[in-house]
Amino acid sequence: MFTDFTSALARRALLKVLFYCTCIKFIYLIIYISILFTFNSIFKYSLAESIKIYSYEKGNFIRLLLSNEKSFLSNSFILDDPPRLVVDINNIDSFSKSNFNYKLIKKIRASKTNDKARLVFDLKVPIKNFKKTIISGKNNNYTLLIDLSLFSTQESFNQNYNKNIIVIDAGHGGPDPGAVRNNIKEKDLTLSAAKFLEKELLKKNFKVYLTRNSDRYIKLRNRVKYARNKSADLFISIHADSTLNKKTNGTSIYSLSEKASDKLSQALADRDNKSDLIAGLDLDDLDKDVSDILIDLSRRETKNSSINFAELFISYLEKQKFNLLRRPHRQAGFAVLKAPDVPSVLIEMGFISNNSDLKKLTNPVFQKKLMKNVADIIDKYFQSIK
Repeated sequence: MFTDFTSALARRALLKVLFYCTCIKFIYLIIYISILFTFNSIFKYSLAESIKIYSYEKGNFIRLLLSNEKSFLSNSFILDDPPRLVVDINNIDSFSKSNFNYKLIKKIRASKTNDKARLVFDLKVPIKNFKKTIISGKNNNYTLLIDLSLFSTQESFNQNYNKNIIVIDAGHGGPDPGAVRNNIKEKDLTLSAAKFLEKELLKKNFKVYLTRNSDRYIKLRNRVKYARNKSADLFISIHADSTLNKKTNGTSIYSLSEKASDKLSQALADRDNKSDLIAGLDLDDLDKDVSDILIDLSRRETKNSSINFAELFISYLEKQKFNLLRRPHRQAGFAVLKAPDVPSVLIEMGFISNNSDLKKLTNPVFQKKLMKNVADIIDKYFQSIK
């Protein structure tokens, strides 16, 4: 009898253990499902043994990454009405179809002819911008990177079709005056010029945003974040600096480089990058939305676009007989130019420390003339990349 009682207790204890284990597994399952739903903007599936597709969605932005173990030639393009992304891939031995439902991707359709596969991404709203990059990796691995910016709604597409988005950044502001001479402050000159540029761009049917339209300070990283949130096609930061050499004069333009092209560029970048400290704020690193590798790839492409714009800027102003700084296109690590996916340049209108430049910079006629030419350059730039 005692033995039966002991066996009953043992069975009861075993059942309790099994029950608790089942509960724990169930809890883990719930947590796992919750995590999947939390990160459902990132997915991966196998198209074949050698093809994998990764997708990342944020707001109205999609990043697609197609990875292949074999060399493939991809022909990718976009279509409207309805909005679609089409990708052709060669050297596919086997193939399987899959459909997905995500916030921006309605479904993925697939077909195969001989050794070529065609993927069609049906999108829920029209496409605003389309960029693609092919990256060759180790062991003959190839990756196709596609970035899509979409309109929020069909109505938004109808209202904004063919409108490129420009974000204008008036340097400094608030407790950070920038360069100062004879009570003339850089922050006031940059804001005035930014408003002139805004008016000229609106005449050309661009969609324009200002990082600030009053005398207030904005953290450098927030200026970058603002441009990214607006899905900017181009970011223009306007400045009018000073240097110890009073003879230094002329308009110039800067694109991003972690290594400055010369001592003057480094000095100007160092001073501007301290703006957050001047305003009593710490300059944090730029938030990362994707892996370091993808950011580096985006930066490489963005950097090239920025350089192309800068070269067009210089050649155009030279033809218009503007006074330019010696070697007017320079490079430095300005914090406001570090958006990984927005072509960005910093325009130095001139130098407050130079008497001739100071006279021009404080003259609204000169500012308006310069900004009208900048607007013409922006228009010409986007016509060249269509």
